Amino acid sequence: MKLSIRALIWIMTVGCAACGGTGEYRKTGGTYAPRGPDCDYRVVRNRIVEPYEELGVIDIDAFSMQQLPDDEERFRKLVGPTVCAQGGHAVIPTLDVYGHWVHGTIIRFNPAECDRCRTEGIMTETEAILVEEG
Repeated sequence: MKLSIRALIWIMTVGCAACGGTGEYRKTGGTYAPRGPDCDYRVVRNRIVEPYEELGVIDIDAFSMQQLPDDEERFRKLVGPTVCAQGGHAVIPTLDVYGHWVHGTIIRFNPAECDRCRTEGIMTETEAILVEEG
């Protein structure tokens, strides 16, 4: 069976798109305005003391284990657009036994109960003003 050049290119494109995809996002919490494509957010790797709401979870999907992120920089590149689009302030990563970053829980801090969120740049200036006003 011969494949046309067009069909071969399509198969290769679809195959490569699956190689480094961001994975599946499932909404689990409220809906908030996006924070911009390159918003600033935290990657929380320890216990959280600030009050927060879970917005959703993202499972990293890759064609092979080697393509899963194995450091914070690669993880940020994959999940950052989703965190910002959902209005998240932070993401809590989950690592597998091999050190691959395979899952992220996107959260949003409750600004009315979090003074540190306003003072340490976790929230945008507009969000902080809205909280202070009421």
